Amino acid sequence: MKITAFGSMAYLTTKALYSPAYAYSGMSEGEAKLSRRQQRFQSFASIEYRGVEYMTPLDFLESLILEEPRERIFRRVLKQEQVKKMLKNTPNLRNGSDKLFRQLGQNGLISYAEYLFLLTLLTKSQNSFNIAFLMFDEDDNLQIDKNEFLKIRSLILLSSKTSVPENGFNLKELMSIKHSVNDTQLLVKDDFPASRSLTASAEEAAKQDTTILVHLFGQNGQNSLSFDKFQEFYRNLQQELIEIEFQEFSRGKTEISPVDFARLVLRYSILHRNDQSPYIKRVHERTQPEDKGISQKQFEQFSMFLNNLEEFTKAVRLYTAADLPVSRSEFIRAVKCSTGHDLDPDLVDVLYKIFDTNNDDKLSYSEFIAIMNDRLHRGFKDPTSKPVMSWKTFKDCVIREMSAC
Repeated sequence: MKITAFGSMAYLTTKALYSPAYAYSGMSEGEAKLSRRQQRFQSFASIEYRGVEYMTPLDFLESLILEEPRERIFRRVLKQEQVKKMLKNTPNLRNGSDKLFRQLGQNGLISYAEYLFLLTLLTKSQNSFNIAFLMFDEDDNLQIDKNEFLKIRSLILLSSKTSVPENGFNLKELMSIKHSVNDTQLLVKDDFPASRSLTASAEEAAKQDTTILVHLFGQNGQNSLSFDKFQEFYRNLQQELIEIEFQEFSRGKTEISPVDFARLVLRYSILHRNDQSPYIKRVHERTQPEDKGISQKQFEQFSMFLNNLEEFTKAVRLYTAADLPVSRSEFIRAVKCSTGHDLDPDLVDVLYKIFDTNNDDKLSYSEFIAIMNDRLHRGFKDPTSKPVMSWKTFKDCVIREMSAC
């Protein structure tokens, strides 16, 4: 038996009651056709039940912060009694917290469709979240029941296979799919990534209760999810990931050093490791040992900024008009305009130390946005996608700025 640690939780691996997992060093021809998200889900999913691969809550967290899964030869095969015990011990929504996934550890099941759903929550702004909830509240009672949630889950899965495989779902495209697929089709389409070892039907996977379903809708699935409670779950999930990443890069201290923050920002970039060196070197040269690092509060601000990156992109493009470098004052103003919040000056200072190539107090717009997109989507963002801009966006921004004066 091998024991490794993640925070205060033990991670156990053993060959007993495990099924073979595919070799991480090489993929079969069929697996090579899977999307990057499917590949990542399969590589981190450590358990199997009735022929279906699942992540544990710990697997999900590790898939977000580790570059590669922990060494594992076999995938653990669960028995019905084990699954029942896991689900019975799942806390209800009233007892949820921003430590839920860490507390559950390996005791839970997360399906591939839920993996996509959780990734979506982590990359959307508060405004997008609000719109999504209202669009899927079919009876307009500000409550989502289990069936409505299953439709959301299935639509995200369908969209990942058809219209937006790498970028997360687009609300308009989801609604288009929703109106073209009937309810029965949606409830049985909740399947899973193909694998050599999987033989279970999509219908069986859709019927299986999971940790997320039990947490949100109760043991019997009869609870409804209010907007406020769903928003609380959304915020707890965001906060839990912020805390985990901050703890990882702060190395037990109260701040992340400027150099380590640069590494954090670049960790999901499509840039080759060798091409990241100039960024790290710039921060080394422009900081002193006694300089302030990034506090957890500042890291929370940075994460909120990333979730509003699409709005920020529109604002900055309209300010610069011709994709010119962005001055610090323009950058600060655009963040305020697009998110409604200010970034701490010390945080902005570190960002400019990373991205100010010529030391002229300006950012390269295209370079900065590309790397921030990679960071937000954790390497899954389609590099060819381009933001849509409109005159209305500019007018709304100006109106907000004028009204704030």
